[in-house]
Amino acid sequence: MRWLVALDESDFSERIIGWMRAFPHPKNTVVTVVHVLEPLEVPDAIGARGQQFVRQQQEAIVEALLERARMLLEQSFENVEVILREGVPSQEILRLIREHQPDLVVSGTRGLYQDAGFAFGSVSQRLLAYAPCSLMLVPGKVSSCQGMRVMLATDGSEDAQRASRLVADLPGVREVTIVSAVRPLGAEKAVLERFQNVESRRMETEFLRNRRAAARKAIADTMDLLKGTQATIRTRVVVGHPAQAIVRAARCDAVDLLVVGSRGLTGVKAVALGSVSQAVAQLATCPVLIVKP
Repeated sequence: MRWLVALDESDFSERIIGWMRAFPHPKNTVVTVVHVLEPLEVPDAIGARGQQFVRQQQEAIVEALLERARMLLEQSFENVEVILREGVPSQEILRLIREHQPDLVVSGTRGLYQDAGFAFGSVSQRLLAYAPCSLMLVPGKVSSCQGMRVMLATDGSEDAQRASRLVADLPGVREVTIVSAVRPLGAEKAVLERFQNVESRRMETEFLRNRRAAARKAIADTMDLLKGTQATIRTRVVVGHPAQAIVRAARCDAVDLLVVGSRGLTGVKAVALGSVSQAVAQLATCPVLIVKP
């Protein structure tokens, strides 16, 4: 396994490091910590020597941050390497992803390069849209924990099964809650309203019954995939728009990590389709692991 962790000079980087140290992982995991130096807007008035001094100080701060990150992560991971790049953060991180082909990228959703959450054009938003590998997004108020409690969202698809297999392989997970959402009637309800009341209610009930049955089957199939895990398994069926209902359940249960599958679409197609995984990533207040093909 190869993981890539993106850091910056903000205080939040310390929280990402603490989170990563406690995160369950296979023994052979290689962690690459990356920081991208953004071009500084140094006024000409301070002169060439002043500009050089400012840049040297910036490099010294970042090198110290990377060295501290390496030392702390080496207490939990056997293989840790650091990379310092210069340029536009999102572009350089995506370039590193293509070069190193990590299995997982870890990024913050607060603090990273002064992101305001998922503002348009933010690093976290661009990674969510364009990173071809699995992505773990860590919010600003996260705290490290032992014996992780995981919520695993499933709709029975191959994408969800892929996420389930990853969770099954995570060591040290204390509890897994399998959740499946029952989407309420939308366009179907408008069509059914054209029928007589009795028939309309009967068909509406049948629609929802089938959706609940599909949710229960998705949960049962996921339980089969988790048979080998030592974690306690819980299940929940929630009603509502999938992303909103799943995030609401994660908040209610105060889980440490929310895991969702993704079709792995990138770029304009991913943004246009507005996938459940993208919506979950933007709404969740806990770390989210998006598992791509």
